[in-house]
Amino acid sequence: MKKFNNKVIAVTGAGSGIGRALVIGLRTAGARVAASDVVEGSLQSLREYGDESELFLAKLDVSDNVAMKAWAKSVKDHFGVVDGVINNAGVALSCHAAEQPREQMEWLFGVNYWGVINGVEAFLPELLTRPEACVVNISSLFGLMSVPSQSSYNAAKFAVRGYSESLRQDLRDTSVKVVTVHPGGIKTNIANNGRHLNSITGNDADLGKTADIFNRIAATTPEKAATVIMRGMRKSQTRVLIGSDAKFLDVIQRLFPGCYDRLLVPLMNVGTRMVLKRI
Repeated sequence: MKKFNNKVIAVTGAGSGIGRALVIGLRTAGARVAASDVVEGSLQSLREYGDESELFLAKLDVSDNVAMKAWAKSVKDHFGVVDGVINNAGVALSCHAAEQPREQMEWLFGVNYWGVINGVEAFLPELLTRPEACVVNISSLFGLMSVPSQSSYNAAKFAVRGYSESLRQDLRDTSVKVVTVHPGGIKTNIANNGRHLNSITGNDADLGKTADIFNRIAATTPEKAATVIMRGMRKSQTRVLIGSDAKFLDVIQRLFPGCYDRLLVPLMNVGTRMVLKRI
């Protein structure tokens, strides 16, 4: 997708963070955008970036396959065509695997994995009719490497990576390009809005302190992330790494696939203790 001008791009999770930055970046580049979010009120601040002929806003739970298909139809009906979809919506969950309630894991998978599948299935038939089209699936640095207390998040993001890489091969001889995105630490609200379960009691942990740690460590702004993703779309990159942390840790995982956790976890613990002293 060499140019965005007058292209129609659908973005999920558009009410904040990377999704919001993508909507603004795409509108600035001349694209017409369908923006959705499960929190309808979070979309209203985007109204200044276009009228209904340029910016179509809708409430959407990406884990609801029926709702996703209905949204895809409404986007097509509204704009007449759809040239791309960015499956960005995501949630966070922190809990040790042995003590993780099954329903919490299913909640995360509903958004982070099935939300991506639902988005692809709903929009792909229309994308295949376009002379140039793009699917962007947001995985994570944690779709390349695993860390403690993130078994559900790791599993979902690894699944998004595997699905996307296979999808890319299935669509190799079509007009649809598939871009898989692996952000490192991004200054978004995902930690603030995520679910953090105490590994001993199973009760909600101190969300404020946990979120503050993440926000202090996260190095890349949503605006920078959106710029990198849009560049990846223009160049039809198959894999996009965002942030120096993602690039560095990807190399470490490739060099030491069997023991990277032994190298990284002590460093992460030291870094967390240093941050805690500053809070």
